[in-house]
Amino acid sequence: MTQSKNTSETFPLPEEPSSSTTTTAHPQTSAASVLVKLNTADNGFYAATPKLAYRAEYFAGGQNGNILIVKGRNSDEEFIVHGVYEISQNDFYLMPDTNFNPTNVFQGHFADVQLNCRLMAGCSEAFKFSSEDFSAILDNIQVFEKLIPRERDYETLSMIHNSLGHRSIKLTHSLFEAKADDEEHEKNINDEIDGDSNGSTSTADSLNSDFNMSSWPVADRCKDHLHELISTHNIQPLPAYDENHNLIPPIQYESKLKGVLVEVHMAICHHCIKSSKCDIFNAVLQELIVLAPPAAMPTSPFKCRCLHEGPSSEQQNKGKTPIRG
Repeated sequence: MTQSKNTSETFPLPEEPSSSTTTTAHPQTSAASVLVKLNTADNGFYAATPKLAYRAEYFAGGQNGNILIVKGRNSDEEFIVHGVYEISQNDFYLMPDTNFNPTNVFQGHFADVQLNCRLMAGCSEAFKFSSEDFSAILDNIQVFEKLIPRERDYETLSMIHNSLGHRSIKLTHSLFEAKADDEEHEKNINDEIDGDSNGSTSTADSLNSDFNMSSWPVADRCKDHLHELISTHNIQPLPAYDENHNLIPPIQYESKLKGVLVEVHMAICHHCIKSSKCDIFNAVLQELIVLAPPAAMPTSPFKCRCLHEGPSSEQQNKGKTPIRG
């Protein structure tokens, strides 16, 4: 049993796989150690913690939206929630250009694109708590959204999506950030120094050539739009790390992230669009770590058959006695 810093309740740890059990997780990221990390981290809260909304409130950010922050702190600190999920194979738009099509007027401007995906309950037997706690996580998110007082005739676009009875969380990440002017840039640097952030940045400035904005891997239809942004915007690579904790290059986003089990740290924000009478809630990616590769796809007895030998179903049933009612 492990006592959580974020809740007064205790959480049973998942059983460690036996020596005879094959696990695809990184040896340093067992299910037990991940759950302990989620429950005891000082920089956020485990998403399934009971009554989590009592610890949160929204900071009114004006045009930048309302950010969920930790209630009762001397400084306005973002309310970060942690969890383990499976990235859905469907509605996957964590590609380097999000499959943006300039001819589609409904997609807006390339500068405003957001990489996004759906987070589902995990199917991993080793990380069973991912599926067991998913319902509690969704309940907490719904309460976070209810913290915003809304007009009766406003539509709500929730972080939670329901498709054919399966609920998921939409996770987003803004690919571009407008460059700050010299005065604002200097202020940001001073803020980083005061905050002891060691000069950390979410842009590609300090990364290798795989993350350069000028060579960012986009489809041909997007290249002119990308080059137009180089003088006005910075590229923001996904803060996504593989099982060995290496930053994943953009050319590998789809192959390394689609369908995988991940540890996710996210913030929550709200925008009120008065012109369309709409409240929009977003789960904003802060960090993502791959824990295990995608679950195996279902197999079919019709694969690897020899077409010239006739119907496969007849070959399989040859010599068997038919069952009569």
